[in-house]
Amino acid sequence: MGNKKDVDIYPSVMCCKPWDLEAYVRAFEEAGVAGIHFDVMDGHYVPNIMLGSEDFKAIRQLTDLSIDVHIMATEPERFVPYFGLRKGDSLSFHPEVSLQPYSLLESLRAMGVSAGLALSPGVPVSYLEECLDVLDFVMVMAVSPGFAGQKMVPDHLDKLRRISEITSQAKHPISIVVDGNTTPSNARHMHEAGATGFVVGTSSLIQGGPSAFSEKYRAYQAEIVRA
Repeated sequence: MGNKKDVDIYPSVMCCKPWDLEAYVRAFEEAGVAGIHFDVMDGHYVPNIMLGSEDFKAIRQLTDLSIDVHIMATEPERFVPYFGLRKGDSLSFHPEVSLQPYSLLESLRAMGVSAGLALSPGVPVSYLEECLDVLDFVMVMAVSPGFAGQKMVPDHLDKLRRISEITSQAKHPISIVVDGNTTPSNARHMHEAGATGFVVGTSSLIQGGPSAFSEKYRAYQAEIVRA
């Protein structure tokens, strides 16, 4: 995943109008995004219900881009089998509501899926220390999970720095992806604090329709990595 010259971008299909989905997917392919971000919400861990297995199948039929699944659900182990994950996809879940987070990370890696822990605001970074050897990436929530359009929580950049310090102790590279209020200006500061990738939605690139995506994508990348 990302480096100083480039960052990984994962557009969130939750933020796309359903009737524009195919056009957005084509725009994502043209821009060369790292993958498509796919939010799963159970109405229990978060106060919203989003994107199910049929939505996943529809996207899979449209593209060969990897799909980045974020399970915002209690007992995420129960949800993984609903989605046809394949090698090259990625999946993150919230460890504080998982029955066996270490075991779930192991099973994802055995499938060839990039395995990640998602940390909501207020959830301690110490979860990462216990799972470094089976962890491929961290999904850091800059907002409370559940709804798009929120503002970044005040201590987010400090938390990113602490996560970067912890993950640097691993024997293999661990990417740090930020989800929530990833505006170009915010994302630049997040990148400086250690973020290597961003989930983008209504506050950043999913606006103006599919035809505007590629140009916005290039401008976004340039803003984040500019000297």
